[in-house]
Amino acid sequence: MVRLTVAEWVLQSPHGVVQFPFMDAVSQRNKTILITALITMVVTSLVWLGIGAVGYWLVASELPEFGLTVDHPNTVHVGEDFTLKVSVKNEGSSDLKLEDLDIYDDLLDGFEVVSVTPKPRSTSSVFGIRTHVFSQNLAPAEIFDIEFELRGKNTGQWGGDIDACTRLQTFVTHYTEIEVMVQPPPGKAE
Repeated sequence: MVRLTVAEWVLQSPHGVVQFPFMDAVSQRNKTILITALITMVVTSLVWLGIGAVGYWLVASELPEFGLTVDHPNTVHVGEDFTLKVSVKNEGSSDLKLEDLDIYDDLLDGFEVVSVTPKPRSTSSVFGIRTHVFSQNLAPAEIFDIEFELRGKNTGQWGGDIDACTRLQTFVTHYTEIEVMVQPPPGKAE
């Protein structure tokens, strides 16, 4: 029996390629795996693309047309009560729903919240944002006023965002900053 190296055997093969019978089964199995992987990848991509398109449509179809104004004194003293008034106006041509008003803790950390009028349906605080749920429908040009009775608590410059949000959490933002100063001694003016 003559032993041939693989190179010699390939050279002696009439087609130049050595094929073993088991190679057809392996090759067929690899082709099946490859085709299955490609089909799975395409179908999965189309599903995620569809989910993304639906999500975009939902968000884009409810862009808030809120006008947001905030009225407050620029400076208050420790222990002094004051009103921070937030006015949300529907500037669109159809009804809008103010789902909630978010106030960042960076602003509220300098104050004690004495009261909120009208009373929100619920209030929660997550990730440094205090959310006041109102679920208030607004007709075109209607204004919804929210008054926060606050008391100066910590000296410093306190600032943060106030967001008027829809149910899908699209929102309009207003940045607000208020300085809290030390209470002057009685009888002394600043």
